[in-house]
Amino acid sequence: MAPFTTEEALRLKFQLDNLPEVTSALIETSINHAHSIVTTWVRETCLAEVPEPIVVAETLLAGAALLRSLSARMALDRREVRLAGHQLETGKRFPALIAVAQAAEKEALQLVTPWLRHGAAAESPALLTTGSE
Repeated sequence: MAPFTTEEALRLKFQLDNLPEVTSALIETSINHAHSIVTTWVRETCLAEVPEPIVVAETLLAGAALLRSLSARMALDRREVRLAGHQLETGKRFPALIAVAQAAEKEALQLVTPWLRHGAAAESPALLTTGSE
């Protein structure tokens, strides 16, 4: 089953168009990771005709996974970074990215709550790589 979200939706939602570290491969990996989570959380009956909140939740989860991976990559990097219109200082980047990731995960879970499978549980966050690093 193809992912519900797209690279364009993820870049737009998290304003990721000007970061060279955010490659299409990393985005694809993040989307696939989020899709695997969403398809285990949501009842099968909702996967045939996917409600818009589930698509948004998948986008948020993909963004959260991407931000966690990005924060790990940037942890020792000293370059200045602008994310979502805000300049992040070197020492504040990691916690700022993790905070945004946590907020996105929380919002995603709230969005899918009406469609959760019985006994579905939140998965622990993952750091993703594209395998080429």
